Order: sequence, then structure tokens, then C-alpha cells
Amino acid sequence: MKTPMTVLIAGRNAHELEELERMLADEPGMSFHKRLISNGHSDPLHNITELPDALVFCTTVAWEEELNSLDQRPAQERVPTMITGPENTTIMRAAMQVGARDYFTFPVHKQELMAALRRVARQLQPAGKQAGDLFAVINAKGGSGASTLAGALAHSLVEKIEDRVALLDMDLQFGHLASAFDLKESGGLIDAILRADNMDLLALEGHMVKHKSGLHLLGHGTDQLVVHGDIDERQLQKLMTLLRSGYDHTVVDLPRQIDGVTGGVLESADRVLLVMQQTIAHVQDARRLLHYLNHYMGIPADRICVVVNRWNKRLALSTADIQKALGVADLTCIPNDYAKVAESANMGVPLLEAAPSSLVSRSLVQMAETLSGKKVVQPSGFGRMWQKLAGA
Repeated sequence: MKTPMTVLIAGRNAHELEELERMLADEPGMSFHKRLISNGHSDPLHNITELPDALVFCTTVAWEEELNSLDQRPAQERVPTMITGPENTTIMRAAMQVGARDYFTFPVHKQELMAALRRVARQLQPAGKQAGDLFAVINAKGGSGASTLAGALAHSLVEKIEDRVALLDMDLQFGHLASAFDLKESGGLIDAILRADNMDLLALEGHMVKHKSGLHLLGHGTDQLVVHGDIDERQLQKLMTLLRSGYDHTVVDLPRQIDGVTGGVLESADRVLLVMQQTIAHVQDARRLLHYLNHYMGIPADRICVVVNRWNKRLALSTADIQKALGVADLTCIPNDYAKVAESANMGVPLLEAAPSSLVSRSLVQMAETLSGKKVVQPSGFGRMWQKLAGA
């Protein structure tokens, strides 16, 4: 895939093209070009020697002719296409029949169109991808343990997989992830977002606090009151792009709300970890949040992982019950060991360090293996000897 991804906005309606161009301007990771069709041809790609990575095609009253021009193109000369047009099921069906990835009616919702374009960007990413993974962790119901799991997962990816990992605390008012690592609260997140245009990785690291394991944490730990409406969503996306360019994995702990800020992170994420517990109330909230993610944000089910925290097999609500209620094929269960988790948090010592052999730690290491696609790095003989000498 080209970097940035090139997107052609084409059609015969100059007003619609200008509106889309204005709406999508300055989106990070993508380069938009406009083409007003006025040469008698219906094909938006006619005589273009270097095809774009994606096409946004605005149809008109001549939609049959326009869609037919797409259908007549050889397979090797087609590109992933999003169609805009009137709210008409006949036109929508015809668009899908000629291979459109998605169909939008005017006025187009920016969030929905960008979600579709980001899906194309992920599909165009080569196998040896250059960008790191983005994992978004969010509670289905308040207090489910998303922050604890986000911190422990990020630490496991560093300690056991030996990858380079960034951890973002996106709870702008009550974030406390730094305390889980006995670190001074970082106040660098807002400044990093504001400076994302002119920041490189070295400057970004200066905004972060570092744990001895090698984990880098970025949060907002000051007394300054900040709400999500104060954050420029485009700047945040640029920061995410920078993080993914410098880290193997970026783990984001999100507050339990859906807005432009959290929505942008969720749509960009390679995996969304939806954290719940083993009660009917949690199931009800998880089902609602899954509906929002699937139907309103266009996040496919294969990118969402439901995590049942504090799992206890003795409780009446079984995994089968939860799977049936949520309509999901798989669950990830993290066993209940409240005492060890609470002790780890109170001491400011990561769970993997405080209780490495606990079932909770083992489950999180297994999750790290699954998400990274890598196996735990076994210490060398010298490493094991050093650990013994050090009393580990």
C-alpha cells in the first residue's frame, strides 16, 4: 500500500465533491484528490494511469450509466469503492452488485465514511506491515476492570513477548494507570496531541513516563480539567499514527463512553477488547455496546474480543449463557483472584511481577500471545542463572 493511502473523490456534482473534500481534509494517513467528471465519460477512473488506493464515487440521476461504467472495468483495474447517492434501495442494491464496499447518502456522516476507508487501509496493509497494532480496551459496564487489564496486558507484551509497547490512559479526568506501575502521573497526553503535527518519536517519548520493564505510558495526570470535547480528533489520529510507527503495540485504555474521540480510536483499533463481568447487568450493557460497535460504527465482529473478567466457574451464569446472550462465538475468561489483583494495585507493582504464577497472570500472558501472534520469549540459560543470583 502507498503511504499515505490515496483516495480519489469523483463525480459530476461539484457541490458534493467540494463538501466531501472539505470534510475529509487533513485526515492523517490519507491523501485525498478530487475529480469533477465533465469529459463525457461516466467512468471516474477513465484515463488515470496510476490508480488510487480507494475511490469515493458520487452518483447522480444518471446512476445506472455511472454504476455500469464501474462494472465494465477489468477486475485488475478496479479499486475498493464507496458509493454515495440518494436514499434508494434500488440504487443501493445496484451499487453492491457492481462491487461497492459501502453506500452512503448525503449528507455523508464523516465518522462512517472514515471507518469504511480505514477498513480498506487495513486490508491493503502488506503481510509484513510497517505499522504497529492498536488495541483498544473498554468497559462494557463501569468497574469491569478494563484499566487493570489494559495495564497488565501492556506489561505482559513487554515482559513476556519482549515487544516495544506504549500504553495510553485516555481517561482524562480520573485516569490512574501510572499508579499501577508506581510511576509519577504523566501530564503529557494533551500536549502531545496538540503538538502531533510537528512531533517525532524522540519528542513523543519525552512526554511519556517509563517503567523499568521498558513500557512507555502516556496519560493526563494533572489537575487541569479536560473533557473530550477539548480534543481535536484529527490531532489525536495523527498521534495514534505516530505511536503505531514507533511501537509494536499501542494499548489504549478508553473511558466508557462513545463520542468522537473514543469512536476514532475504536474504529482505528486492530482489536477492541470489551471487558465485562459475570452478571446479568454486565451482559445487558455488553449487548448494547456490541450493538453500537457493530451497527453504528461498522466495527466487524472479528475485531471485537469479549473479555469476561473475574470469571468464576461456580457461578450460575455460564460461558454458554453469555455467548448466547451476546451472539458471539468466543469469550476470553480471566479467572477471579481479587486478593492478588488488589494487592498488586495497592503496592504499585505490576501483577506479572507481584504474582507471576497466578491464574490471572497466566491468562493475561496467553492473551498477549494471542493478540501479538507471538510466543513467550524464553530466557536464556544465562538469563535464568542471573535471575537466581538476583533472587528472582
